Amino acid sequence: MAFVKSLPRNLSLMFRRHFNILNPDVHKPVQFCVQELKFSSSPAVRSLSEFFEDEKLRGEKTIRVGREWRKDELRLKSNSDLHKLWFVLLKERNMLLTMQEAFKDKLAPMPNPERMDKVELSMEHLEEVVRERNRAYWQLEVGVSGERERVYRKDCFGRMIPYKPVEHAVPIWMNRSYRNKLKFRFQNSGREDVMDFKARLTERETWVEQKQELLQMRSAARILRRYPNCDLEALQEKFPMVKLDRLLRWKKIIGETPSDRDV
Repeated sequence: MAFVKSLPRNLSLMFRRHFNILNPDVHKPVQFCVQELKFSSSPAVRSLSEFFEDEKLRGEKTIRVGREWRKDELRLKSNSDLHKLWFVLLKERNMLLTMQEAFKDKLAPMPNPERMDKVELSMEHLEEVVRERNRAYWQLEVGVSGERERVYRKDCFGRMIPYKPVEHAVPIWMNRSYRNKLKFRFQNSGREDVMDFKARLTERETWVEQKQELLQMRSAARILRRYPNCDLEALQEKFPMVKLDRLLRWKKIIGETPSDRDV
């Protein structure tokens, strides 16, 4: 006990007396139990080689790759596995971005450029699965989704745009600059130029919608003429903008009557 010997004599005796009272078995040999823990990790690579492909794959025109991760497969994995898989995909994406820039500098085609799409699609699926679990947990515990719900509100031009509520450190009744910003962004002043823009925009949107409806009507009429006994529910599902009652009375379906030819 080097700590005890370094103390003064009176403090050393006092410390030994209290220590022996609290620990009567102090003179017995102390036994230690060391628990063996199993721990494994991947070897640490402290170089920039992780941002490039393996040397054995360099120079190859085609590289064998698999498909993307699907949602049904990701739903079977645990949260820890999803966490590890996310970093694996992130590391792969960083490598592909580096190789893409390297091939671009060399003016050479990159082998299998669709690998980037597969990695990004896998990351999107993984994020959606995690959001599903998060929403399910919040609905079970609290009764809400736990996410910022997107609402639609009018902007300064009278259009309905999506808006996500944002949490601010200053209350809205104290934040005058933010109130002025909201007044400019989400308040339609009703000026003449704004009303003219809104009328022109509504006219253009109506024209685009009518054009899409006409294209779907023609496609549905073509199918109905070739297959008169086709399922109307399946046809409605394929072309949602088509009105069946109007389609069945269309002259392209029933043909021209003799009176119509005479006229």
